[in-house]
Amino acid sequence: VMTCAPASALVSIDDGKNQFFVNATVSYTWDSNVFANSTSGGDSIYAASLGMDFRRHAGMIGINGSAFVDASNFVTNSGENFQNPRFELELTKQNGRTTGSLTAAVSRQSKADALVNVRNESWNYNAGLNLKYPVIERYTLSGGIGFGYLDYLDNRLFVDLTTYTASIDLFYIYNTERDLIAGYRIRYGETSADSAYYDHAFTVGVSGKILPKVGGTLRAGYQFHIPTQANGESFSAITASGQAKWTITKKMNAALQISKDFTTTSTNTTVDSTSMSSDFQYGMNSKTAFFVGLGYGINDFLGLPGDNRIDYNFTWSVGAHYTFSSYLKLALDYSYLRNWSTVSFSNFTRNSVNLMATSTF
Repeated sequence: VMTCAPASALVSIDDGKNQFFVNATVSYTWDSNVFANSTSGGDSIYAASLGMDFRRHAGMIGINGSAFVDASNFVTNSGENFQNPRFELELTKQNGRTTGSLTAAVSRQSKADALVNVRNESWNYNAGLNLKYPVIERYTLSGGIGFGYLDYLDNRLFVDLTTYTASIDLFYIYNTERDLIAGYRIRYGETSADSAYYDHAFTVGVSGKILPKVGGTLRAGYQFHIPTQANGESFSAITASGQAKWTITKKMNAALQISKDFTTTSTNTTVDSTSMSSDFQYGMNSKTAFFVGLGYGINDFLGLPGDNRIDYNFTWSVGAHYTFSSYLKLALDYSYLRNWSTVSFSNFTRNSVNLMATSTF
């Protein structure tokens, strides 16, 4: 919703092939549950973000980069104040037989973690390489490798996590409107608590036009979680991912996102996490738009560390944004979250109201 309308770059070099944009955001939020647990109170939060985007689209390799600083001030819980930097860099190749991208990102995050019901701070390091190569007329191979490192600032409670992933997909052009997909992904993870595991996932899916007026990518399959230690616990489950967009009218559209995957919490518990969300947007005119969002999720905590815990959550949101120009956009939204858990401390309700102003030069 907060995506800005196209704006002229602050600096444009070489006929627009090199562009610099400055982005600034200020906001006020009332959050009724800042720690995401049954005993947490609310707080008023003032936040600001300032950064620059760089785009170079010339020659064979395109470059996209950004550098931002996000800051928040909590009126009551001042110990949660933060100033977090984040950096992203992407090299892309969109022409030629082989296409793909090389990405790298570093960010510092401060957030309420609903899976452990406390706030935490961490450094996040991510890198990835994705390539796509057409083998013959109807078949295309796509693959990627990735690295992620989640480094928590407080290791008395939280466990650092390092992950390595590799995947390969075969695309079959079924017709001019859709592709069929078959893929395999392996993920290796190790924690600072001296545990490690492999995740193997086998999936099939479709990409392109799913239904009339509905396009996107949906895939599903089965996965296996295998620990490296002899005394570890193995798990298996259905896995799925996807996103779809439905153009209802020229002014109204809807989007759907689904995900089902194994995750590892900051306290080193394996969770079978399922989430579904949908967003409806209506553009009244070129300046005013409204949106409604709905979401549902299930988090099943597995094995002995999970202690038979299972959480169900439901969320909805509503809001509007108004664009004065490409240099100023205002947004107001309200969101509600209800989490039901077999652990009483994790039963909570969260309400938030957010007013935001964004400018891009």
